[in-house]
Amino acid sequence: MVRYARTGTVAAAAVALVAAGSSTAWAQPTAPTGTSPPRGAAVVVGAGQFVYDEPNTVGHRIWFGVVAVVAADESTHGQFRYRHELPDGTVAAQGRADVTCLRVTGNVAVFTAIVPEGVGPVRNHGYYVKIIDGGRQPDVIVDAQTQNGTEPPPTGCLDPETELPPEAPARPRYPILAGGYVVRGVSHP
Repeated sequence: MVRYARTGTVAAAAVALVAAGSSTAWAQPTAPTGTSPPRGAAVVVGAGQFVYDEPNTVGHRIWFGVVAVVAADESTHGQFRYRHELPDGTVAAQGRADVTCLRVTGNVAVFTAIVPEGVGPVRNHGYYVKIIDGGRQPDVIVDAQTQNGTEPPPTGCLDPETELPPEAPARPRYPILAGGYVVRGVSHP
C-alpha cells in the first residue's frame, strides 16, 4: 500500500502518485495533474483502488484518482478519474469528470464530480464520493452514482452516507487496498 507522510506537501504527494501510476498506463488512474493548491486551501489528492462486494458487482475493482481544491474565493477546481474493471479484468468503464464541489472537515473529504456532457456513453453521470484519510491506517471510501436521468445531476456536495434521498440504498464503506489519499482542511494563520 502506498502511504504518504503528513509532513510532505500535497503537491509532492500528487507528483509521487503520478510517477507511481505512469508505468501501468491506466492499470490504475493517477491523480490528475494540475497546479499546486494555494497554501491554506482545502484539498483532496490521491488515487486508490477498492473492490465492490455488493449484489451484481461482487469482485469489481474500482480505481478513483482525484485532485481537488477549494480556493480562497471558495470556488472549487479539480479533476476526477475513474476506472471500473470486472472480476476478469475487462474494463467496464473509465474516464474523467470535473469536480464541482469539495467539502473538507478534519480528515474527511466529500466531493462531487460530474462527467461532462459528451464524454463517455452515459448521460447525466455524477459521482458523490466521501474519502476518509486514515493517516497511518488504510483510507476508506464511500461512493454513490447517478446516471442516465433526464436532468443533469446535482453538482453540490452530497455525503453518500448521510445526504442521499431516503429511498436510496445505504452505501457501504470500502477500505482502500492500493494507493491512498491526502485530505487537508483549511488552515488559519
